[in-house]
Amino acid sequence: MIYIDKMETNSKKPDGAGVPGCRPDGSPEEIQHYIVQKLDIVGQLAGGISHNFNNQLTGIMGFANLIALRAESDNIKKYAEEIIGICKNAGDMVRELLTFARYKPMTAAVLNVNSAITTVTNLLANSIDKRITISADLSAEPCNVFADAVQLQSLFLNIALNSKDAMPTGGKLAFSTKRVEADAAPCGYVRIEITDTGHGFGDDVKARLFEPFFTTKAQGHVGLGLSSAYNLVSLMNGTIELSSEVGVGTSVVVTLPIHSNAPCGADAGGKAAPVRRHEAAPDGKEKKSRGTILLVDDDSCIRESLSAFLRGDDYSVLTAVDGLDAVEKYGKTGGDRIDLVILDMVMPRMDGKEAFVKMKEINPSVKAIGITGYTNYTQEEMAALGMKRMLHKPFAFEELSRAVAEYVQH
Repeated sequence: MIYIDKMETNSKKPDGAGVPGCRPDGSPEEIQHYIVQKLDIVGQLAGGISHNFNNQLTGIMGFANLIALRAESDNIKKYAEEIIGICKNAGDMVRELLTFARYKPMTAAVLNVNSAITTVTNLLANSIDKRITISADLSAEPCNVFADAVQLQSLFLNIALNSKDAMPTGGKLAFSTKRVEADAAPCGYVRIEITDTGHGFGDDVKARLFEPFFTTKAQGHVGLGLSSAYNLVSLMNGTIELSSEVGVGTSVVVTLPIHSNAPCGADAGGKAAPVRRHEAAPDGKEKKSRGTILLVDDDSCIRESLSAFLRGDDYSVLTAVDGLDAVEKYGKTGGDRIDLVILDMVMPRMDGKEAFVKMKEINPSVKAIGITGYTNYTQEEMAALGMKRMLHKPFAFEELSRAVAEYVQH
């Protein structure tokens, strides 16, 4: 069955009702405009919901991290780590929703395509029907692309899961990569092909596979898999092509530009700063502070959990409930006594960007890390203002510890 949100055109409505401005034939251009409008609405809803939801996840994850750090029982520590894992998975789901809503990735880095595919095939091997044989011929070298790690894996996973659904009684799922030379890309492209031996489909279905909300599955499936894949590839400046034959199977080919000049991120060998177990100072003596941090967030759970962690890691912490409060407290110190500001980007009264700009007026060399569950401000835009680092909620204490260590010298 096919669903596009029960869309109707003037060709079905004699009174001219339906999509505003549609001609009686309901042309593809008008239908595409309608879909874009629907995506804009989805994007607005996704942004607002994700901000609040990620704040909740960050608070839960923060307190679970504290329990894990302070637990004396291995079982309690294990349970806390399970909660942390669930929060990470939930955060990834929110990011996929934002990706579908066409928001740009916030944690892009140079990543190895072969490694991403290996991660996906390992996941599939432990989760899909054992009658489906998975193979991989990953010969592309080099195969580094500039992308978000979660989104890159989601791209391959979305395509593979569609293949899985096309093989209800088993079959073959194959991944392959190779390097392709092209004038349009100085370093060439990496060509990723994912093929299956499923039931396939005809041209009438193929023409609509990348439409949002289109699905050939039973009612209850929203049909975002391949449309999400299309959006992901577009964000990475790549292309996606699909061929299929009924009774033979389907092949999806993704080409992504190889990136070799940007500084490597996830695959660069960088290691997270170790998170120290929170312990009391010997003989009851007060520990020497490693630096002073101003923590700014309008969510009380986030302020409490993060400040507890930072204090336990020997930092002195001041807190502020919004941007206006933060600027006032920062101004009282002249900025000289605060080594780092951790600044939420979406807050009432004054948001993170405006607060950061006003702090720079007080102290041009202010150091700040942005934290956000969703924001219209891009990493590049904030970096141009002087905020070199942003963390996406929910984040682990290890990630926060690493970011803080980059700015506060011990």
